[in-house]
Amino acid sequence: MNRTSRRSLGILFWCLITLSLFYAYSATTRSSGSDHRNEFAAFLFGNSTHLVASDPTKTLQKYDPVFRQTEEGVWKQSGYVTGLRSEGSSANRIGLTWYDPTLSASEFELVYYRNAGRLEDVVRIMLPAEKRLRIQQQLAAAFNAHGQEFSNAFVPLVQQSIEESLPVIEEEFRKSIARHHAEVEHLADRWNDEVVSDRLIPLARQEILPIVRQHGQPTAEAIGRDVWNRASVWRFGWRAVYDRAPLPEQNLVQEEWRRFVEQEAVPVFERHVDEIVESVQKILAETAANPKVRSELADVLKQLSNDPEAQALVKAVLKETLVDNQNVRQVWGRVWQSDEAKQAIEMAGERMEPVVRKIGDELFGSQQTGIDPMFARVLRNQIFGKDRRWLVARHRTDTASEELIQIVKATDSMVYPVVYLASETGSGSEGGRP
Repeated sequence: MNRTSRRSLGILFWCLITLSLFYAYSATTRSSGSDHRNEFAAFLFGNSTHLVASDPTKTLQKYDPVFRQTEEGVWKQSGYVTGLRSEGSSANRIGLTWYDPTLSASEFELVYYRNAGRLEDVVRIMLPAEKRLRIQQQLAAAFNAHGQEFSNAFVPLVQQSIEESLPVIEEEFRKSIARHHAEVEHLADRWNDEVVSDRLIPLARQEILPIVRQHGQPTAEAIGRDVWNRASVWRFGWRAVYDRAPLPEQNLVQEEWRRFVEQEAVPVFERHVDEIVESVQKILAETAANPKVRSELADVLKQLSNDPEAQALVKAVLKETLVDNQNVRQVWGRVWQSDEAKQAIEMAGERMEPVVRKIGDELFGSQQTGIDPMFARVLRNQIFGKDRRWLVARHRTDTASEELIQIVKATDSMVYPVVYLASETGSGSEGGRP
């Protein structure tokens, strides 16, 4: 092949390449409209704007996208981060490429969003409000239909587990307290010095005792006078003398006291029981309503609950009593591995299987609808590490310099605005809204 033939073949090759590009461009314009046509042209022929922005978050990376929302509510990418360069310790300067020729970047402010992949981010993506409502309705309908059947099957098992566990827990609790006896004694001594002596006893003297005197003293004095009037000094006196004499029968004073209490004092207290109850009620009511008492007791309880030694002791006792208690595990294992428990679990599985399948379709998608867009977002974020940072361009009311655009951190939360799914023809498609 001579030089002319090779040159002709090369020209023909490049002509075919050019025709293929224009054919792809025409197909894109027919399917996507003028916005995508302009973006395609800007990308193909380099009709884009290079900007500089200040990134106070210092977390943006190269190729992180910039999105904006059209008037129709559709999200589209209008630019991306092209480079990073340091600007001291306060912020980073980053380069941006804006390839939406229909709009100027100065019309927008850039808001930074981030999906760190935490559990709360996953829940927010996979369970938006409308999906949570649908799942709640499905579960409510299932429990309304089978709730009584579940109750009849599982409530006896729970009751049996609790009844058989209580003696075991009580026994282990006593053993745990005995093992930590020294710690309990030390804590009690310290509380007695720091709380009881320094705070509760002065509180009782200053606030509680005056209330007790005010409401309890009249009743106590009335009972005392009534009892004293019934006491016989003569009966007690000669019996005391007799007990001291060298005579065979002794303990006459004790017998007289027993008789006096049973026949004289107790009836007096019984007659005044209503007054005693009324006085106690008034004392408790006024003590509970006293602001100083309430404030001091609240502070004491807060101090005890925040005490590191008390927290460590309670944690250790509960752990030994409940978590590490092998006897409790054996009790629950014996109950929930019985034939009754197996039948109840099998029945619940049969009743709930259709609902669980529907919830699975809601969360992950189905063979008919394909992968759920929200689940696709989670997969891209968790498995491939994609869609972790992005910028949103929002219209602004004031004017901004095109030389240095300020990026602000978002105060709200949103999911990644675009989800990439495989279409039926095998080409990439964008869909979904936040």
